Amino acid sequence: MKRIVVALPVMVMVFLGGIYAWSLFVPALKEIYGFSASQTQLIFGTVITTYTTSMLWADKLINKIGFKGMIFSASLLFFAGYFLASVSGGSFLILLIGIGIFSGIATGFGYMSSISVPVNWFPEKKGLITGFVSGGFAGGSILLTFIAGSLLNKGYDVLIVFRYIAFIYGFSMLLIAVLLPKSYKSKSLTPLAVKLPKRVILRMFLAIFFGTFAGLLVIGNLKLIGYDYYTDMQLSLAIMLFAAANISGRIFWGWMSDKFPIILLLSIALSMQGLATFLIGNFQFHLLVFYLLVLLIGAGFGANFVVFIHETARLFGTKLIAKIYPLIFLGYGIAGIFGPLTGGVLFDIFGNFKMASFISLIVSITGILIFGTKRPMKQTQLA
Repeated sequence: MKRIVVALPVMVMVFLGGIYAWSLFVPALKEIYGFSASQTQLIFGTVITTYTTSMLWADKLINKIGFKGMIFSASLLFFAGYFLASVSGGSFLILLIGIGIFSGIATGFGYMSSISVPVNWFPEKKGLITGFVSGGFAGGSILLTFIAGSLLNKGYDVLIVFRYIAFIYGFSMLLIAVLLPKSYKSKSLTPLAVKLPKRVILRMFLAIFFGTFAGLLVIGNLKLIGYDYYTDMQLSLAIMLFAAANISGRIFWGWMSDKFPIILLLSIALSMQGLATFLIGNFQFHLLVFYLLVLLIGAGFGANFVVFIHETARLFGTKLIAKIYPLIFLGYGIAGIFGPLTGGVLFDIFGNFKMASFISLIVSITGILIFGTKRPMKQTQLA
């Protein structure tokens, strides 16, 4: 039964992961409503930061209202956020509140419950199951690119597209909440009080910040990065390729994390991501080479989302994931602001992504140094 029901959190992750297709909307918001690149990236970054922050109290809510209640709440918040954006008239502040705050909280609630509950169902396969479930989140941009990209190409206003997203995605998640069995709750996921090892958490917090910075910069700005060189259709395909690499990368790294040292895997992934980001921002390539670099960035980026939750489960035990992982994941939330916004601000200043991509390379290397130059962390007494 659990193997069948686990498909439902994967579907939730697909809907919530559509935010990774945000760069689809950037040209329309800039050209029609006068947004700067920085403003578009602040909205995207706020989603990431809000959803990681909301995960801090999501584990307590899971204990109170269960998986079913969490997904129900996420569906309502997601619908409210995108519907508010659709009636904003192009107001930056309203889009920031609707998409950045409301849908961000929805994403945090849905992500935390969808990732922590299945790992407790399959503790012996935590790397692989994390890869599959988080792969659903990565794949969300493929579905949204297909839906939103088709509507935008047909001439629909970007705000009307937000309304379609509100109804289609919001009600789909509501249906999933109805289908979830009441028995799948998680009252025992987190003890009421534990003494957390701050040094270990801080190290992983910093590592995931530096590890996701470059990928978030590219995700938020991908269509803008290639806007002068490639067509809308080619760039939409690039977004889907990034998502496909992100999905397959999460599954691959998840499978590998059950077999090989985490430090080795993360070093390979971040080196690949950092170098490809530097190249894509500094040189114009043949379309196929551009696609290859996008694939490498997506695959390297995806490693962060299985490596660190796998390490959290290994060090502290699966029952403490919902308490400890949100603290580590905050590093990703902060990268969600600084990564895309760095790309947007530097694009507004220089008109290109050369400086931003160089910074991304340095940041990725720093992530390797922080996580890879220390001795492997040992399991704590909490596990």
